[in-house]
Amino acid sequence: MWIPSKSPKLAVAVYNWKGDVRSGLPLEIGETVQILEENGVWYRGFSTKNRSTWGIFPACVVSIRPCTVKGSGATAIVELKDDPLVREIACVLREWARLWKKLYVERETYRFSAVAKVMRELLSGRRALLAGTLTQDQTRALRLKLVAKLDWGNR
Repeated sequence: MWIPSKSPKLAVAVYNWKGDVRSGLPLEIGETVQILEENGVWYRGFSTKNRSTWGIFPACVVSIRPCTVKGSGATAIVELKDDPLVREIACVLREWARLWKKLYVERETYRFSAVAKVMRELLSGRRALLAGTLTQDQTRALRLKLVAKLDWGNR
């Protein structure tokens, strides 16, 4: 029996899922979904990138994230409460991936290696921030290091 969620919930897909069941909602890693109903280990909801496509998906393929609600009723907008630096790193990595590919195609090995190294460091730092296991001092130092890496790449 499907039970409506008491409060709006957002989740991020942590695994790809083909949606290979009746009314299944296919998900890709990193995709954000809004959960509307629950039924044991299954959720019913929609992808925030296409609000018109609804479906079901297993709870084990998503991770519930803190969110804020703006507005009310059918016009309510639910947004993730992510750290702005974590979000910025994700956007920058997507952008740099295109540059990285271009450097590979043009065989600029030195710049290709340099960008790859910084991308790995940003990924590692982002992972550490998301894990939330660092002390305040470690977090502060890591944030400064990551901002410096972002500045390096934007030169």
